Amino acid sequence: MGLKEYLGDIWEAVATTAKGMRITARYGVDPRETITLQYPEERWEPSERFRGFLYNDIKKCTSCSMCVKVCPVDCIALEAVRGADKKLVLVSYEINIGRCMYCGLCVEVCPPKSLTHTSGYEKATVSRGELILHFVFEEAVEIKARVAKQVAEAAAKAEAAKEAKTTDVSPEAPTGAKGDAPSVPEKKGVPPVAQPAAPAFAAGNPAAGDDGEKKPAQGPKGEPAKPEESPEEGGGKTK
Repeated sequence: MGLKEYLGDIWEAVATTAKGMRITARYGVDPRETITLQYPEERWEPSERFRGFLYNDIKKCTSCSMCVKVCPVDCIALEAVRGADKKLVLVSYEINIGRCMYCGLCVEVCPPKSLTHTSGYEKATVSRGELILHFVFEEAVEIKARVAKQVAEAAAKAEAAKEAKTTDVSPEAPTGAKGDAPSVPEKKGVPPVAQPAAPAFAAGNPAAGDDGEKKPAQGPKGEPAKPEESPEEGGGKTK
């Protein structure tokens, strides 16, 4: 190394140091240029487009599972059941912020815009389980039991309404005494069929009158009764 190069390096070092000290002096004198915050007493305010922790407003959430399907790291998990009004009822919704990469895809695809990024970025814990955020605080078993009861009540009410409607539209019952045979309508152009007259009395019926059929008188037991002689036959013999 020659003397000229040696002096050049010294000059470059002095100039660089002077440039750095000028920048430091400018920020030290100007109070508007704040570099260091006295954390945690002072906190940094993120911008409006900052992607902090995710938050889901379960009152708006429709349980469509779009956020679960689009998440590239599978940090969102939800469970839902079908309610009495055919809509999904959210049973559980969890986000693992220890796995989340804050890409914002879940927020973009959310139809009701219930999933948003917040300005939160502070989370210190000693276990991974505490990094899972829960948004449904009621027990899943209780939610499922309540929804199942509502579904059963709705089904019973619908069945009762169906039966009542069927009863209203059914034809009226024929008038007459209960148990009477329904009358047969007469056919036009068909002559009535003559029905045989019923016998006045049954054979051997003691209740029958004198107009009934009379049986010949019977003699004593073992001898047949003799027929009466006509007057002409008796006269021929006396002649």
